[in-house]
Amino acid sequence: MKTIKELEARLLFETKQSNEFRMRRGESKTADQKKAWQTLIDLADESKKELRTKIETMKNQGLKKPSVRGLKTLCSNVVKATGLKVDGTLKKGFKYIKGGKVVKTTPTPNKTKKVCAKKPVTKQPAVKKIVAKKKPVAKKLTAKTKK
Repeated sequence: MKTIKELEARLLFETKQSNEFRMRRGESKTADQKKAWQTLIDLADESKKELRTKIETMKNQGLKKPSVRGLKTLCSNVVKATGLKVDGTLKKGFKYIKGGKVVKTTPTPNKTKKVCAKKPVTKQPAVKKIVAKKKPVAKKLTAKTKK
């Protein structure tokens, strides 16, 4: 199914084409040529009428704009977006994208760890570290003088 813009572009092309046919009809010299151009003009006008009716029916059906995914029309003026809570905050699993649209996010799969057989832990004997003993430093005794 074609969109309204495509149909309007086609209508514009048909209009230009029928205008060109009219000019050539005026330039033609014999009656047979004029008759041939006139049939082409009539065919172009019929296709223009069909295109106009298609455009009108699409506009009446409300297919003017492409619908936005995730929006629901509750009444004539109320629009509710899926993924939003009543207070306007996002539900879990939804996010905003450029343009203000709300889309559902796809959860990233969690990486599962491979289950391996556990190896028994063997206790190693404690190793005692031998630290060299510090040599005692001789304290210098200062003689206190009495006065």
